[in-house]
Amino acid sequence: MKWFWRRLPAIQQDLLLAALIGVGWFGGLALLNNSALRPANPSVSVVTGMFLVLTIALVRLIPRTTLVFVSVLYPLMYASAETGLAEQLGLDIFRAPAISDAALQSELHLVPLLVVGYLAAASGVRRFTCLFFTMGSLAGLMIGLPTVVAIVLSNSPREVFYGERYANLPRDIPSLYGYIDLSLFVFAEALICGMVLLGANALRRRKNLLVLEQRNTALVRLRTIEAERAAAAERTRIARDLHDVVSHHMSAVVIRAQAADRVADQKPEALREAVRWIAASGREALTAMRETVRVLNNAAPGTGLEMAPVPDLAAVARMGDRLKAVGIDVTMQLPTRSRQLTSATDLTAVRIIQEALTNVMVHAKATAAQVSWQSGPRGELLTIDDNGSGGPPPVNVLETAKRQESGRGNGLIGMRERAHASGGTLTVAAGPLGGWRVQAWLPPQR
Repeated sequence: MKWFWRRLPAIQQDLLLAALIGVGWFGGLALLNNSALRPANPSVSVVTGMFLVLTIALVRLIPRTTLVFVSVLYPLMYASAETGLAEQLGLDIFRAPAISDAALQSELHLVPLLVVGYLAAASGVRRFTCLFFTMGSLAGLMIGLPTVVAIVLSNSPREVFYGERYANLPRDIPSLYGYIDLSLFVFAEALICGMVLLGANALRRRKNLLVLEQRNTALVRLRTIEAERAAAAERTRIARDLHDVVSHHMSAVVIRAQAADRVADQKPEALREAVRWIAASGREALTAMRETVRVLNNAAPGTGLEMAPVPDLAAVARMGDRLKAVGIDVTMQLPTRSRQLTSATDLTAVRIIQEALTNVMVHAKATAAQVSWQSGPRGELLTIDDNGSGGPPPVNVLETAKRQESGRGNGLIGMRERAHASGGTLTVAAGPLGGWRVQAWLPPQR
């Protein structure tokens, strides 16, 4: 039922609700008219029911017009039916007695003013406007009733009065004002003021809810974009880790195998030595790759590099040994052996050294390289030099490097991305040995 109601347009909801209230109101009035509880003047309740139904049906569609219509016409129609003025004017459609009363028949007859004040304020009409019309309408109704009665009395014979009480009604207005219940008047005005303020508060809450829904939609959209960015960053990180682990070991294996193949006929023992070295290096590569895959499978979302395994300094030294095995003389200046490599910055430093040495081994055609890792309170300074025969690097080589589907070009880009991700810098320039110098600065780990 609630699902069906929410699917209806606002105007259909209002019309349906007004119809249901009208059926309930006039059905109940018909039952009362046939019982001992029948009011002295049922036409007054008919007027109240008519205005209540019209208010609910139209106020959200035309709030200002409905507010003015109900506030102005309801007191006039009510007074006409209540005091007998309608009968004086020849309007006997209400079948009202000639004279009924000079006061409200029931507090329930304030409902149209309460409803129109609340719904008009909730529909966007300014609070001051709602208060002016509804409170003024109530004042006109309760104060104007005695005035209308006085007008009727001055033009009606006593025999048309309804009931003994009304036959003795005074004809002067000051005496008729004694019928006004002052406490009821103050209470009704306060009640109308409260309903208008409640309507204005409902409008403010609805606007706030709309703003929150819009912000929530924007947050969901931003969260989706952020999730896509995080997924892309994670894919890049996985690719970097696998590239760094596999490329370094496999490049050394390929170069050593090629060298052994060239001298296999002249030095069979060199071939056997190379095979044993390749087997050991392959096992080390397989172990490193399995460790990386294990971490990638078990890492919690968003944990990033801090979950990745960090090789120790001995593993960094073995990187130099692999280059020596393929004919490149490498000297290393590393931190003291007591230094433990545990942080994400340490892992970044190891991977940059590893990738720089891989580039020396594969691309530089070098015979010598130097690695310097200086660790201090201001951060980590990494310097890798080689005497490669390819000459100095092109100008802006880092800016012009492009990642290719074949994997070529990933080395420089990977080193730069790792350095930037840690908040550091990486430069590539001509080195003192005649080849390239790769230098990275990484901030201290906090």
